[in-house]
Amino acid sequence: MMLLLNCLIQEELYWIEDRLKAQMPSSSDSDEEYEAYQQALEQVWEELEYFPVPDSTLKDTEAVSFENTWQAERTYGGKRKHEGCDLIPEKEESGYYPVISMTDGVVERAGWLEKGGWRIGIRSDNGNYYYYAHLESYVGDWKEGDQVQAGDLLGYMGDSGYGPEGTTGQFPVHLHVGIYMPLGVEDELAINPYWMLKYLEEKKVKWDY
Repeated sequence: MMLLLNCLIQEELYWIEDRLKAQMPSSSDSDEEYEAYQQALEQVWEELEYFPVPDSTLKDTEAVSFENTWQAERTYGGKRKHEGCDLIPEKEESGYYPVISMTDGVVERAGWLEKGGWRIGIRSDNGNYYYYAHLESYVGDWKEGDQVQAGDLLGYMGDSGYGPEGTTGQFPVHLHVGIYMPLGVEDELAINPYWMLKYLEEKKVKWDY
């Protein structure tokens, strides 16, 4: 497992290194930036505890599937790149699949976001931001500053977003997971969650549904 973890971290770092070179091709600061990203990325891996969608105690089949859609083109609200990974449920039913926190942290954002629908954003102690979008509903009244433990139930997978508050049905039911590091040349850098989710497939909890 440690060898796999090191390989996955290195793959992500290759992408970060290329991006830094493109943005600061003649700057001596790029090496320092790269080292900072490496340390921050290792912290992200250390924070991860659970896969965000539990397996069912009532069925033997997998709850969700996902592919590496990182940087795929999106067009709603203008052409842009996909900054996350979409988890597609076996059963397309809004409000059916529970969504849990992958990490400990504090709620930084909750409520409606046009592109993300009902979403929740959790900031870890190390400053990394974990974003769960297109929820059908929340569990409880999450608000800024609430403490979250890894494995806490956040809400239920849905198809909210891409319109005014309450809009649903603009795309199939799924969970969008985004991970951001607050370092370097930008306020926050989106990183590819795909490999992290692959790693967390070995760290699923069971839920009654």
